[in-house]
Amino acid sequence: MDTHAVIASLPVAGVDRALLIETANAAFERVIERIEPNNEALTRSLWDAGDYIDSWLATDLLNKLPMPRDEVAYYVDVFLVHHVIGLAEEADREAAESRA
Repeated sequence: MDTHAVIASLPVAGVDRALLIETANAAFERVIERIEPNNEALTRSLWDAGDYIDSWLATDLLNKLPMPRDEVAYYVDVFLVHHVIGLAEEADREAAESRA
């Protein structure tokens, strides 16, 4: 991105939100490829980039704002892995329940 844009408050909207969602979707794809979840289709169905951005920013970065948009995007990329693993675990539970 390499901009001077700053995210100063929530909710994030417009171009900032679109770029963060794009970053989250790209990171999601990389993580899915790495972890190879047992129930990939179900894991993908649980993914919501917009919801992730909204809730993650509100819980993990709210007290750190203002912050350069590039830095926020970097953190989205770095910390998303834990969320995707959680989605994969949830998908496994749902799949097991549907077989029972």
